[in-house]
Amino acid sequence: MKFPCIILLALLAAGCKKQANVEFSGNIPGLKAGVFTVKTLGDSTVYGENIKDGKFAIPQKHLGHPGYFKLNVTDDAKNDGHNPFEVYLEDGKYTIEAKADELYKYPKITSTSKIQEQLSMFYTLADNMSAETQLQIVKINKNLTENVNKLSPDAYTALLTKLQENQSKMRDVDATAFKQFLKQYPQSEISAHILSKLDYEGDPVTYYAIYKSLSPAAQSSEDGQEIGDKLSHMIKLVAGKQAPALEGKTPDGKTFDPKIVHKKLIVVDFWKAGNEFSRKNHDQVKSLLAQDGIGKNVEFISVSLDSKSDWWTTALKDDKLTWTQVSDLKGNDSPNAANYNITEIPTYYLLDGQWNIIVPKIPLKTLEFEISQYLKKH
Repeated sequence: MKFPCIILLALLAAGCKKQANVEFSGNIPGLKAGVFTVKTLGDSTVYGENIKDGKFAIPQKHLGHPGYFKLNVTDDAKNDGHNPFEVYLEDGKYTIEAKADELYKYPKITSTSKIQEQLSMFYTLADNMSAETQLQIVKINKNLTENVNKLSPDAYTALLTKLQENQSKMRDVDATAFKQFLKQYPQSEISAHILSKLDYEGDPVTYYAIYKSLSPAAQSSEDGQEIGDKLSHMIKLVAGKQAPALEGKTPDGKTFDPKIVHKKLIVVDFWKAGNEFSRKNHDQVKSLLAQDGIGKNVEFISVSLDSKSDWWTTALKDDKLTWTQVSDLKGNDSPNAANYNITEIPTYYLLDGQWNIIVPKIPLKTLEFEISQYLKKH
C-alpha cells in the first residue's frame, strides 16, 4: 500500500524540479555591429542576438539541458576566420566580455557555473600563452584558402611550412597550459573533456604522459576512456616506429607481400568504395604518380576497408586504380583499421622504404610537400 504514495511523491518532485533557464549580456567595446550566437555542438543555432555599439542582451530563455555548446562573437565589418569557443551552459546568467580587435581570443565569461570556470581558466591561459601563434595560424589558413589558385608552388610550400611550424608551437603551448591547468584543478572531472579538444594526435607521446596524470574519475569518464584507448594505440604509430603489417589480398587473390615494395617511400591510403571523398582523392593520387620524381620513388598502397568484394573491385575498375591495392574485406572490423588507428576515411600514412613511419595520418594536401622534402634529403 505504500508504493502508490512513493510513486506520487516522485512525480510531484519531478514536477517541482526547477526548470533550467539561461540569459546573456555582453560588452565588446569598439565593435559597432556584429552578431552573438550560441550553437549546439551539431551546429544548430540555439540563441542569437545582434550586437550594436558593443552591447547585446538576451533575456531569460529556456535551456533544454545543461551541457557543452559553441559560442561566437563576429564583426559584421570583417571576417577574421576564428573558430567558435566551447562553453558550458547551465541554469543562470552569463556575462560575455571581449575586445573588438581580439575576437579570436576566448572571451571573459562570468557565471556561477563551476564547469565554465574551469573552461575559462584553461582556454584563457592557453590564449595568453599562444596569442601570436594563434593569429598566425588564422592568417595562414585564410591565405591558403583564398589564394590557393594564385600562389606559386614555392609560395604554397612556404606557407605550408609556416603553418606546420605554428601548429607544432600550438601543440606545445596547449600541453604546457594544460599541465598548469591540472596544477590548479588536479581532481577536475572535465580535464579529459578539455584534453579531447586538443591536438593530442599531433604529439601522442607527450599527451599520453599527460593523460596518465589525470584523476581516476577523469580517466574513467567517457572522454577519458576514448582518449586513453586512442593514445595507447597512437604511441605505437609515431614517427620512427615500425609500421604495422598490412593484412589482406590483392585483387587477383594473392596475399599481399610487403617484400614486393622496393621504393624510397611508401604511402598507405585507407579508403572505402562507398566514400566519395576518398575516391575523389584518388584523382590527386594519379596526378602525384604522374610526376616523374614521385612515380619513380614512391609506392602507393591503397587499403580498402570494404566488406564486400564486388564493391571493392567495381570501384577499382570504374576509377581505373592501377597502383597496389589490398583488402581483407573485413570492413570496419579489419585488423588493418585497428592496427593503424583509423578513425576516419580517407587516412594516409607516409613510410620510408623499410616500413618505418615518417608522418602518421598525413593530410593529402601536405603529402606532396612531405614527399619532396624527404626526397631532397635522401
